[in-house]
Amino acid sequence: MQEKQATFPSVFTSGIVTRTPQLDTIASGAGVSANIPFFKDITDQADEIQVENTAPVTDNGQPSGKMVATILNRQTKNSVTALSGQVSGSDPLGVIISQLVERRLKQRNTTLIATLRGLFASAGAANAAGALIANRYAGGAGGTEIFVEDGAAVTAANLITPDVFIYSKALMGEQADDLKNGVFLCHPNVKARLESLDSLNFKRTTLPSELPFDIATYRDIPIITSSKLVRAGGVSGLVYDSYLIAKGTVGYGEKAQAGDVVDVASLQYWRNPDLNNEFIYDRTRFVLHVNGTKWVGNPAGESAANAELQAAGNWQLSWQTANRIGAVCFRTN
Repeated sequence: MQEKQATFPSVFTSGIVTRTPQLDTIASGAGVSANIPFFKDITDQADEIQVENTAPVTDNGQPSGKMVATILNRQTKNSVTALSGQVSGSDPLGVIISQLVERRLKQRNTTLIATLRGLFASAGAANAAGALIANRYAGGAGGTEIFVEDGAAVTAANLITPDVFIYSKALMGEQADDLKNGVFLCHPNVKARLESLDSLNFKRTTLPSELPFDIATYRDIPIITSSKLVRAGGVSGLVYDSYLIAKGTVGYGEKAQAGDVVDVASLQYWRNPDLNNEFIYDRTRFVLHVNGTKWVGNPAGESAANAELQAAGNWQLSWQTANRIGAVCFRTN
């Protein structure tokens, strides 16, 4: 019998992640990072008065910029013994294979959360500097984050409320309208408190694809929970990080996984006759990048680890302002 999952890989499969052939090509290429050029937005440029027989004073041009995505090489190894299969009367290797996709989605979820924490500097101390701190809710005294590191000192002002959600959403400006096709990503405890305070704004919505299940929404935004969105407080208690992310904010590409060959993206099988064991090696190479940002880190290894993705100093903003990026963050107790 296979153990039931305690967590589910629903973040990565939500509408916030978009896979493109271009990013697949980038993931299949050489190097540890890739430049992604873009044209800067010119819609906020001011006009000027026409003067007869006079050229315009300002040539605004069409400025461009560059995003930098880090390319990630990951691997996972599993093994089974002939004796385990004989004793259990089953096929342990088949069980491993049947769980590969779910495991990989969970691994991608973990990588995505690490990236978000790096961009918002939301993995550690309050009010830390980071690429997207302009999109991080700071509704406390003097424009500070509202959580505290000491669980014993927590008050209602440090907890999630509908107002915290509403004012965090407002950080996205006009882009907040895109959240109906995006996601509200939070810990189950954050969702539970909102359900207690504001149950009338929770609904069950049938997905457009008419799959045989519904998805919960809060204020018309799909809500997905992850038990990873919590850390221990610096003194005691817990600190939760939550995110509102619009559709298509995250770009994804992956090198096609080869069969039983030597390749950085491959699913390999090896049998050891001496020990009577079998091994499966699941190796992947992929890009998972938040639009409008730039990776500036120097990985200690061949590619960035999740801990390095989570480091705020490894990221910069490429787009002109943070509110052009369809994501915001808030932290609570």
